[in-house]
Formats: sequence, structure tokens, C-alpha cells
Amino acid sequence: MVKKRLDERVRTLLERGVIHGQRSMMVLVGDHGKDQVPNLHQILSKTTLQSRPKVLWCYKKDLGFSTHRQKRMKKLKRDKARGLLKSTDGTSDTADNFELFVTSADINWCYYKDTHRVLGNTFGVLVLQDFEALTPNIMARTIETVQGGGLVIFLLRSVKSLKQLYTMTMDVHARYRTEAASDVVPRFNERFILSLGKCHNCLVLDDELNILPLSKKALSKLGQESYRRGDAGEVIVPPTEENQELKELQDSLVETPHVGVLVELTKTLDQAKALLVFMDACAEKTNKSTVAMTAARGRGKSAAMGLCLAGAVSLGYSNIVVTAPEPENLVSVFDFCVRGLKALKYTEHLDYTITYNSTSGREAIKAIVSIQLHRTHRQTITYIPPGETDKFNSAEIVAIDEAAAIPLPLVSALMNQPDRLTFMSSTINGYEGTGRALSLKLIKELRERKGGRQAALQTAKAAAASVTGATSNKGEFKVHEQRWAAAAAALSSEGADTLEGPLREVELITPIRYAAKDPIESWLNKLLCLDCGAGSLMKLSGGAPAPSTCELYSVDRDALFSYHKLSESFLQKLMGLYTSAHYKNTPNDLQMLSDAPAHSAFVLLSPSAEKDSNSLPDILAVVQVALEGQISRKAVEAQLARGHRAAGDLIPWTIAQQFGDSKFAQLSGARIVRIAVHPSVQGMGYGSRAVELLFRFYNGEMVSLANRGDDEGNSSDEEEENETEAESIDEDLPESKGSGIKGEKLAPKKNLPPLLLPLTEVAAPRLDWIGTSFGLTLQLHKFWSRTRMQLLYLRQTKNELTGENSAIMLRSLPNRTGVDNAWLPAFVADTRKRFISLLAGPFRDLEIRLSISVLDNMHGASDSDRSKNSMSKIGADELDYYLTPHDMKRLEQYGRNLCDHHLVTDLIPIVARLYFTGRFGEEFNVSSVQSALLCGIGLQSRTIEGLRAELGLPSNQVLAMFNKAIRKLSIALNAIVEEREKESLLGGEKRKKAEARAEKMKNVDRQTLADDVEEAAQEAMESMKNQESSLPPEIAQDKSLMQYAVKGSDDQWKKALGGKSLDGPATVQIQTIREKRKLGEDDVEKEIEQEENLYKKSKKGKKSKKGSKKGRG
Repeated sequence: MVKKRLDERVRTLLERGVIHGQRSMMVLVGDHGKDQVPNLHQILSKTTLQSRPKVLWCYKKDLGFSTHRQKRMKKLKRDKARGLLKSTDGTSDTADNFELFVTSADINWCYYKDTHRVLGNTFGVLVLQDFEALTPNIMARTIETVQGGGLVIFLLRSVKSLKQLYTMTMDVHARYRTEAASDVVPRFNERFILSLGKCHNCLVLDDELNILPLSKKALSKLGQESYRRGDAGEVIVPPTEENQELKELQDSLVETPHVGVLVELTKTLDQAKALLVFMDACAEKTNKSTVAMTAARGRGKSAAMGLCLAGAVSLGYSNIVVTAPEPENLVSVFDFCVRGLKALKYTEHLDYTITYNSTSGREAIKAIVSIQLHRTHRQTITYIPPGETDKFNSAEIVAIDEAAAIPLPLVSALMNQPDRLTFMSSTINGYEGTGRALSLKLIKELRERKGGRQAALQTAKAAAASVTGATSNKGEFKVHEQRWAAAAAALSSEGADTLEGPLREVELITPIRYAAKDPIESWLNKLLCLDCGAGSLMKLSGGAPAPSTCELYSVDRDALFSYHKLSESFLQKLMGLYTSAHYKNTPNDLQMLSDAPAHSAFVLLSPSAEKDSNSLPDILAVVQVALEGQISRKAVEAQLARGHRAAGDLIPWTIAQQFGDSKFAQLSGARIVRIAVHPSVQGMGYGSRAVELLFRFYNGEMVSLANRGDDEGNSSDEEEENETEAESIDEDLPESKGSGIKGEKLAPKKNLPPLLLPLTEVAAPRLDWIGTSFGLTLQLHKFWSRTRMQLLYLRQTKNELTGENSAIMLRSLPNRTGVDNAWLPAFVADTRKRFISLLAGPFRDLEIRLSISVLDNMHGASDSDRSKNSMSKIGADELDYYLTPHDMKRLEQYGRNLCDHHLVTDLIPIVARLYFTGRFGEEFNVSSVQSALLCGIGLQSRTIEGLRAELGLPSNQVLAMFNKAIRKLSIALNAIVEEREKESLLGGEKRKKAEARAEKMKNVDRQTLADDVEEAAQEAMESMKNQESSLPPEIAQDKSLMQYAVKGSDDQWKKALGGKSLDGPATVQIQTIREKRKLGEDDVEKEIEQEENLYKKSKKGKKSKKGSKKGRG
């Protein structure tokens, strides 16, 4: 193999990094780049006399070679037997060199998915293979483990042009694609490649270590520099001023007990000073101090906390509790705590024992969860999850690590306990998620509460001065005692919100592993926007204009991520708002914003934004939106049948699964992923203004100035731009020896669309709804309720990271697609019923104010929506199903203060459910406090004492308000029952009909039954005579002729004939009415005589029979 002379600038870069304690970075482009890793490792090893640097080799799945020693030896023997391996006679082959490197070097092989395991470790060389699987999170996490003077190596595949890397498809793009948006534009790759040329300590090389023109910036800094060398050729590193100060501090504290040996373990001056602050707070023994430590990633804050815990043990503290989001976050804390105990002459198993976590599996990390000490007395250092606040009551010291990843209410609850020493540390920027909210909100709150003692004293003085003395009988009035009592009451009321003791703030600036102002760290912070929340970037130059005058602009992502100077400044400002507004931001969020096809960004700017063209406008608010929906019905039904859901489309999948409605997923909508307002103008209405303008934009209320002709012109312009870009690529490929990537010069694109466009110049898509998903808090729910969104989903389990329930709120867009929006009020009604039913279960721990806010939001729909879905007023018959008359009597007795509230406790859930479902009618309502009491006691099954503490009201006032609420409900229920009783009585139309019938009966004459019968007989005879009157009188009066008369009236004969024809013989019958002869007096007398004769005959017969029997006897 022909040897090639190495470019000296490569060696110079590595030596300069070792001298200044800075990291170097090299990007190897080519399929054989891995063969140059041993050479670079060898150069770095010869630069210093320290042990050979450890290597961290990260890859996706397949290395392309075996790391197993026995398998490699078998392969070498097999290749040698086949003649594929050349013998080495003084010179080593490339394969032999790589095999020797793999065999002899200390290499830690790690999958990308397991990179969280390397946290806390330090390496000299980092190799990142499989660029397509690399994510910003992994990049930041692994580069942070490289020490000063170390080397970061990127391995890229062979390409003819570096611009081919712009369009490389990354593995993460599969998660960004949805059914409606599948075209991914990898803008992040382009920005990454262009940023390499701006890094001072980065060289872009091919697989033969030839420097490419992209490294022009770094080459300008690499001259023929000479460094002092030792006898072995190593570079001599001069001591820095900070290291000398640290050494002096350590020497001055050597004889100090409990502190000297711990300071010896610190690496930077900042870390040593932080340790002294911690130990000073521990030595006070007041247990009322709070130490807040903030730092960027890699500053050694966890190590400082661990050393301080060891010092607290040596000072005699018995019960120390450490908390963090997960036990794995405390690996460094417990590691340095054990190191501190060993430095303090503690011996494991003899003086202390260690307990590890019991988790198992590939993803599990072995972590210490408890240290039990028993040298002089029983002492413990125990990990407790942050959510179990009741277990912190007996702790003397509470150490909170990674406080930015713990919900702020939990952190505040942990720090509100009196007589407790609190240590708190958090990362304000880094790959784990920026925690700027901690420094902006929590520490600001601590400053006000800790430093507010003077304000409390002023309040007490004012309260005492408000008590005036009497003009006479001053001794009996006791003015001094009253003033003291007023001052004490004012101090006690202030004490609930004021923490005693001083607040000590510590900030670590100097990195542990590398020198300050490391170029690689600066490059990484700018690339991933990790340090964009600085004060200089967050200043508002234009003040705070009226929200109604501000306008929303659409941000073109091609221009935003083009790596132009102005675009980069605007991007840093935009991401700075995210950092300051959200406690959890990761670098992956930046890649999602740049590459996800369904995402877009909008910014709210002041009215003077277009007028001032000399500087970048102030960003008052930023909104990130993702278009979702338009999922085919077959895909939805197939996924729901299997119980699965595809990636993306959060709201359509969740709502479709929640309500079992596959049609909703076919609708299209916009989900507000994030909204952030500048911290200087929060709470002034800018967020609501941005959401309002966004709603009007998607609802088609803004006139779009774009037309089809412009679109066609734009498309043609884009084609021309693409052609010019292709021509420029061809021009950048010279035909000489500098052809290909060796002669290629990269620069940001010149022909780009405008960065900001007014919404009137952007064509709005046709959508059916606009919504959002967020962790439910009272403040956020009130904000989204003001935008007229309604809650449709609330997750029953809390998020492990935030401790909040995830919520989804929607608002329909009626003017766009013409789809009937009747689904929204129907979903809201269903959600209200579910929420009321679950308040006694999963949502029992919700704040009472939050629960009432959610219920009010569901009742606060428009009148038309409420009329469609509100339940009718309950009737008395249905009320009997819920409450018996005895139950009604109990409620009435309690409303009249005739019994205790425990007598009606079982009835409160029933009554509260009827009230919150609107069964008392739309006009019935109670006060907000009474509504809160009904919700807390009736729906959430809380006690009076618990509600008293949450509402901040005395017990007697709580009971009085509760009694008034029950009295109102009892009166309303009794009114419903009385209404039914009124209806059962005669009234209204029924009464009128009864009076009419009675009026008819008033004129009835008194007559006997015989008279009534005689009158009816006469009427019948007259009717018969009228029927016979149709015959001539000479016939009707002749009895001899009338005996042959045919009986029956004309109507009877018509009915009998029924239209039948009588041509032939036929028989027709009618019913004749024979006149019954009336009985006269003579007839009655004859019947009486006949009955008497029969009676006499029967008696004679009986006597004759008796006489015959006697004669026989």
C-alpha cells in the first residue's frame, strides 16, 4: 500500500485542541471513512502523554464488521487461507491497521437508541456512523461526552456532491409523514452541512483525509503554529489562570474538616464555590435555607450536589431525601456522593450500605436508590419520586435534581414545607430539554417569597397603624394589644405565602470536560438553538403595542432554515420564545419544525414591523400549527378494529377512538402544536390575538390576494430557480483534478421566497376545525376557553413528566367546507356526561377551580348548541326515581338548619349531578362558591376541611354557603313536586269542562221512574206514528187493511236492500218493533189473585201429606 503524506493542518487542529482544552470535529465523506479512524486516533494519542483516549462508537444497527475478537480472528485466518489477506513485511495493510485498532483500543460500542446509557461518562473520541439515523437529540447527547482535546468524527457515505446530502432521507422522516402530507423536505440537513463551514474547529475531509473547500473558515484559523513539546513529542499544556485559582483554594482548605477533602474532588472553580455555598447552608443548622443552582449541560452541578450530600452526612444530618423525575437522573449524584463518602474515610459495608433499583431489561439502567449509613447513628440518603409529597415530611434536607423536568406545582409544594433545607439544581439549556421556565418562573417566585420578608413587615406595620385609640377610657380600650393582634394577623396571613430563610443562587458557567468558549459547543448551541434564550436576544425594542393593532404573519420555512445571517437571527429569536415559555424543549423539536410537511409557523408582529426595514422585527408571539385529518375511512376502521393508531394526526385518531366515530377522522383540521408569547408581554392579550387571527385565516374571513395566475407564475419561477440551481451545481463541478467534492464550494441559496408574508397573501386551506392539545392547568384552560374552544377529551391518567392530564379542545370552522358542524355540540354533551361521572374517580384530585372551569366551559356553548344538547327540565315523575319524599324532607330540614350536614351527605351526589347536567332548568343557578362546594362534595367526594383549605375560606363560611346552596336546591325540587300536585287538581281546561257538565245538571226536574218510563213510551209511539203517517189517511185508519201493511220504516228497508237488485226471487228480512202492551190496574189485580190462589193450593197439599203420615203411624 502506498503511503500518503498527511496534511499538517489536520495534526495542527488536534494539537490546538489539546493545548486550549477544546474539542475538534472532523466530517469524513466516503465509504472508506472508517478506515481513517485508527489513524486519527493514533495522531491524537501521540499528542499527549496521557492514556490512549477512550472511544465511543455509535451506530444504528449494523457496523459492517464484527466486534467479537474470536470471530475476527477466525475471519483473518479464513482470509489468509484463501489468499485474500496480504502478508505484512514491515508495512501494515489497511485491514490490519483497522483490526489492530479494534482489538487494542478501548472502544464502547453503542446503539443510537441506547445512547442515554453513556450519560455521565467521558470519552476522548466519538464516532457517529449511519448519518441517516442521527437525530439532534442524539447528536447533542453524545457530543457532550467528549472531553477537551478530544475528537468528534462524523462518517458519511460517498457522494458526488455535498448537495446530495441536502435531500438525504432520514429515518425520523417516517414519523413526520401522514396520509394527507407525505412529501418531506429535509431542510435540517442543508442547514447542518452549511453550518460546518462556520465552525472554527471543524474540518470536512474525504476518506483519504483531503480537506474539502467547505472548511474554509477553519483553515483560515490554522496557520503554521508551533507549540512546546516534550521529549516524547507530546504537546505541553500550560496551566490556566482558573486552574491556578482552584489549586490555591484547595490548598487553603486542606485542613478544614468536612470540606477540604470534598473540595479536592472538584474540577472547576465554579463547582468548588457552589460546594462551599452548599456546605455553608448545611453548617447553619437552621433548616430554613434554599440553595438554587442553575447551569448549562456539562457544568458539574450533579457532581457538586452529590459531594454536598456527603458533606451533610458528615455534619450529622440523619434524613436526606433526593428526588428527580427518574432514578436514572441521579446516577451522577449518587456516584459523587459515594466518592465523597470514601474521601471522608467511610468504608462500604462497614460504615454504609448501598441499595440499587430492581428494574430489569435492556432499557433499564442500574441506579442507586438509597444509601444507609450506620457509623455513629442511623443516617439515610433515599430517593423518593417527586409525586409522593407526603413522604417528604420527615426530611431534614431535600435535594431536587433536574427541577426543570418536574412540574412547577410539585417543586413549589416540596419547597413550601417549613424547617427544611432545600437544594435545587436544574439544566437551563441542553439536550435533555431547556428549563428556562425554572429560572423565569420558579426562581423569580422564590425571590419574591424569600425576599419578601421586608414587605411582610411593612404590611404588619400598616395593619397596626390602622387601629386608632379611643378618646376616653384608653386603658379599657387596650389599643396596644389590638395593634399587636392586627400586626400578628397580617404576618400570619403573609406567612402562608412567604418562605423563611435566605435564598442562595448559584450559577455554574465553566464546563467540566472542556474549556470555556469551546467552538464545538458554540457551533452546537447555534445549530440546535440551545442557548437562544439569552437576555440580549429577548429584548423588545419596539415596546408593547395594543394587541388589536398587531398582525399575524406566515413564516416561510425554506427561508427560515436557509442559513442566511438574518434568517438565523430570526430563528434564534423564534426558538427563544419557545425556550422561555415552555419548560421542556428538545433539539428534535427544531427538526420537526423544519422537516415535517404538515407543520407551519406563524408570528405575531407589531404594526411597525413592515415600516422598519433596518432591523429584525420583535416577535410578540409565535404559533406552530400542524394540519391533520383527511384519513380514509378504511384506514380508520382498520386501525380502530385492531386497537392501534398510526403516527401523527393526534386529534383525529384520539377523537375517533374516543367516540367511535370514523367520520371525524375524514375531516381536516389544524392543531396548534405550540404557542409562545414573549415573557415581557405575557398576560396582555397577544396570545389570544394570535389565535383569533389564525381562526379568521382558516375560516376564510381574510381576503386572499393570491390567485391562480400568481400561483402559475410562482411555479414557473420555482422551475427557473431549480434550473439555475442545477446549472450552478454543474458549474461547481470542475473538470480538473479538483473535480467532485474536492472543488465544490457551498453557500446558502440566494433566490428564496420572502421570510414573512401577511395572511392576506397566503392561500388558506379548507378546514373543518381548529384545535389544540395540552397539559390541563387552570391558566391554560382559561386561555383556550377565551378563544371559544371546547373540551372534547381529557386523559384519565396523568403524564409522567408533567403530572398533568392531557386535554384536547376544538372549535369548528363553519365557513369553509360546508360540512354540518352538529358533531361538535354532540361530542361536547357526551364529554360533559363522562367528565361528571369520572370526577369521583380518576379526576378526584383535580383542583376545584379547574373542575368548575371545565364544567363552565361545557355549559358556555352558544345558545343554539346549548338548546340542541341540553337535557330538559326534570319532571316530578322522574324525580321520584332519584329522591323519595323522605329524602326531600331531609334536604328541606337541612336547608332550614334543623339537622347536621352529615344527614344529607348521601343525597349530595344525586342533587349535584342533576344540577351540573342542567336538569334544574336553564334559569336556575347558584353562586360560584356554592357551585364549587357542590362539585367538590357532590361530584369529587371531598370533605369540608379539604375544600376549606383549597378555597381559603373559614369552616363556618364554607358550611354557611353550602347550606344556602342546599336550600336553593331544596326549594327548586319542592317546586317541581308542587307543580305536579297542581296539575292533579281541577284547573284550567279540565275545570271548565267540569263546570259545563255541572251547569247542564242544574235544570233537571224531580220525577219518578214510572213517570220517566211513561214519557219515553209516549215518545216512542209518536215516532212510530210519524213513520206510518206516510200512508194515505183512508188506509192508515182502516184496521182491516193495516193488518196487511208491511212493517218497517223507509230507512230500515234501504239498509236491508243495500243497493241489491231484485230481478229474481229473493228474501229480505228486517227487524220489526212490536209495540208492547202496557199493564193496567186490572191486569195487576188479576196477577195478584192468581198468585194468591197458587199459594193456597200449595198449603192444602202440604196438610194432606201430613195427615196421611199420622194415619199410617
